[in-house]
Formats: sequence, structure tokens, C-alpha cells
Amino acid sequence: MRHHVHSRGFTLVELLVVIGIIALLVSILLPSLNKARQAAYSVKCLSNLRQLGQAQSMYVSQWKGWCVPSIQGNNKDTFPGTTIKVRATWLNVNAFRRNLNIQEWVPNNGQQNHVPLGMVCPLAWRANQQSNLKGATMQFSYGYNASSTGFGDGKLIIVLPDGAKGNDIEFRGLRNNRVRSPSHKLMFADAMTPHINRQNSNHYYAPPLGVPGFDEAKDTTTFTEPPLNTYVAYRHSKAKDRINVCFWDGHCETMKRSDVAALKDPLGGTAKANRTAAWDTLWDLGKP
Repeated sequence: MRHHVHSRGFTLVELLVVIGIIALLVSILLPSLNKARQAAYSVKCLSNLRQLGQAQSMYVSQWKGWCVPSIQGNNKDTFPGTTIKVRATWLNVNAFRRNLNIQEWVPNNGQQNHVPLGMVCPLAWRANQQSNLKGATMQFSYGYNASSTGFGDGKLIIVLPDGAKGNDIEFRGLRNNRVRSPSHKLMFADAMTPHINRQNSNHYYAPPLGVPGFDEAKDTTTFTEPPLNTYVAYRHSKAKDRINVCFWDGHCETMKRSDVAALKDPLGGTAKANRTAAWDTLWDLGKP
């Protein structure tokens, strides 16, 4: 006598139970995976900032104590055969670019403000969106604290006459030994602009004070807030309250918005009224 064994498939109820279990496991695992991914992005960003700090240290050694200038050149002349002004921000100073081991900038190669894609913050949405074969634009990723080199009190702007062309040549920089408490003072940080300062240090998205915020998707050419030249970016948390920074002594860390942002409304008062300890780089007698 033959016995026939019939294979039994899943019933609808069993299938729904399996699907439910899988969905539950996914819902449990996803937050952990997202946190791990965010942590990896932050580590990569800190590594990039550390490279900037090391390049600065090398520059200081090479140029007798001078830090890379925030701006050098002038904004009147143009390079022959181009429309590019004879003016370079810190990122286009080739001595600094060589320290980063990236392609040097020349007026006609389209590399102005560009770095390899891996050198921008993974969470810098605008920088990554606008990347191309030439790389990504650094000014939408990291900014240089220029509070004491022309975007703050302006004490260290040097204007040199250019007799041959009748224009002035600016050099906005400072010596490394002028920075007080370097382990507590910001040098580079997550930013939307090539330069950063305390006045616009609380404008990333809508801050708690109710000051109009901005985000990385806005068009900087039509933005109606104060000029987009000094904005930091708090990218490293859902609440938009964490930022990666590199200090003047070269160490890097993740900081809270409350430890970086100006304590007062950035749109009100004077620059000195909005000071926080992390921004005041210059040695000032009578201050700690």
C-alpha cells in the first residue's frame, strides 16, 4: 500500500505572522542602523576637519608663524583671459592646497573652491548635490573662523599698494602666536560658507530664539537674510544642534549649538555684543 505525503504550504495567517515578525525586526533595527550611519558620517567629517588642521599646522611652519590668510589679493583685477578676480580665499591658497595633497588652483582649470568629493562633509547636502568631475565645492561644507581676519574687528587687515596697476592688495591673516587659548578657539567648522563668525552662528534652520533660519537648499544668490558669507551648519543631529569643529590647536570634536552659537540674536546689536568664548581668537590684555 502506498502512502502519499502531501506538502503543506503556508496558510494566509502564517504568512501574515511571518511578515509581521519581519516588519517588527526591521522597525527595531532601523533606528540602530541610522544611528550607526550618522556616527560614521560624523567620524568621516571629523577626519576631514583634522586634515584641515594638519594643513594649517604645516602652513604655519612653512610661513614663519603666519596662518593661511582668509583672503589675499584684490577684487579689481582679473587674470588674463578670464573673468576670475585676482583674489583668493584660504582654500585657493596653493601652499595650503599642497599641504592637503590636492590639485593646485590656476585661473582656467575650474578648480576654484573645489576639492575631491571625499573631503567634504557627507552631510553637506548642497556640496554633494553640486559635485561634478572637478570635485565638490568646499565653501558649502567647511568654513574658516575669520572673526579676527577681516570679518570681525578687522584689526589684522593689511592693505598693500600695487603701484603697477593702481589697485590695492589685501592680506587678511594673523600669526599663530596671536591666538589665545587655542584648544578652546574655533578654527574650522561645518559651514555653508567659506568664512564663519559669531554674528551668524545661530542661523542654521530656525533657532530657538525665533530668528529666521536658513537651510542648505536655499538659493544663496537670492537669499534675503544678511549676506551669506559667514554661516555655520549644525548638521550632525536630527535636532540640528550638533556641529563638528577643529580648534586652533588641531584637535577636533563634536559640539552643541549652545556652546557655539551667539548668545544673543545674531541680527541685533554689534559684533562685540554677540561674543561667545569660542570665537574670540585674538589675545586681548585684560581678558582670560
